[in-house]
Amino acid sequence: MALFRKKRRDLGSFVPPEPEPLAPLDDVVEDALKIAYHGVRMAVKNHLIVNALRDGKPFDEAELEEFARGEYHALAETNRDAAVRAQRDLDREEANTGGRIYPGGKPVVVEPDHRRKPLALRAVAHAYDSTAVEHEALKQLVDEAKAAAWDEIGGTLAARLSAPRVDDDPDYAAFRDERLAHFIDEDLAELMKRSATPE
Repeated sequence: MALFRKKRRDLGSFVPPEPEPLAPLDDVVEDALKIAYHGVRMAVKNHLIVNALRDGKPFDEAELEEFARGEYHALAETNRDAAVRAQRDLDREEANTGGRIYPGGKPVVVEPDHRRKPLALRAVAHAYDSTAVEHEALKQLVDEAKAAAWDEIGGTLAARLSAPRVDDDPDYAAFRDERLAHFIDEDLAELMKRSATPE
């Protein structure tokens, strides 16, 4: 049995904090568009580099604009799907919070950001779809992606072009005559012997 007991302090009743004011919906959409612009530009840049270096395709502005348009439409579709899920979660949350109260007596309610989330996702999806049909916006994006691609691979290409040629290598030049003589004396002679032998 403890001789001394710690006296409990009365901390009062729990009072939930007031919700922070939500950012204006226009600001949310504008921020989403800025993020998407950088993401789509990077995708176009990578697509352009792959076309040029791996597949050897020429620069095709119309094809790159169509690629960027597809990226925006894909982002819009992703946000529409997310809006459907957010609405379903909101409906479930509203059903579960009805009539509940915090220990201090304040009713439990759905947070404003949860309530607005489906609307915000649909607004962002609409903004992406709208950007996808703006020719000038896509043209600017492609131009910036092209410049970024050149910044990324231009140095590598310049280094390759400025590298010394194999036949400028002193060691290569020193043994070139010997290799040519070996080729003429042995390899060509063997080929002529084979061609003279009847099948």
